[in-house]
Amino acid sequence: MNIYKADIEYCNYLHYYEPKIPYVENEKENRPFVGTLLCVNGKNFFAPLTSPKPKHLNMKNTQDFLKIDEGRLGGINLNNMMPIPKRYLHVIKITKIKDIKYRKMLFMQMEWIEKNKVRINNRAKNLYYLVNEKKAEEKLIERCCNFKLLEAKCQEFMEKNNIREEEILYKIIK
Repeated sequence: MNIYKADIEYCNYLHYYEPKIPYVENEKENRPFVGTLLCVNGKNFFAPLTSPKPKHLNMKNTQDFLKIDEGRLGGINLNNMMPIPKRYLHVIKITKIKDIKYRKMLFMQMEWIEKNKVRINNRAKNLYYLVNEKKAEEKLIERCCNFKLLEAKCQEFMEKNNIREEEILYKIIK
């Protein structure tokens, strides 16, 4: 499993329709939108990672947030996952990152994600189902992106940009 950077243009396009997608242009330090790739509803879904914060150590794993290594390595924001064509994902070459501390953290996050990929994918699929079918508590639904809307906007984006359907269907990207 790899860690990816999502394309700023694509993220900002989705942000226009779903404000829960972080607006990444002009962010402090112009940080990349980093995450992992999941298979949800047979499609590529990008789930953003969050860097470690003291609050993560005390938080619990929830349906929409999964702590990485008990929070010591941050977490996965499943509530903000979004469908994404593979051309808008860029593999992060961790070994080329100059900041040693950040490189080490990303490497450890990637290892943890690899060891827990089945659990992560199952959690994401379950969240997708609960939110779309309105079977979750209202607070959980409010915290999550509108996954169906994002899928529709992704499809529109693909049609507008002549992107083939295969580019959204889930495949392991190497």
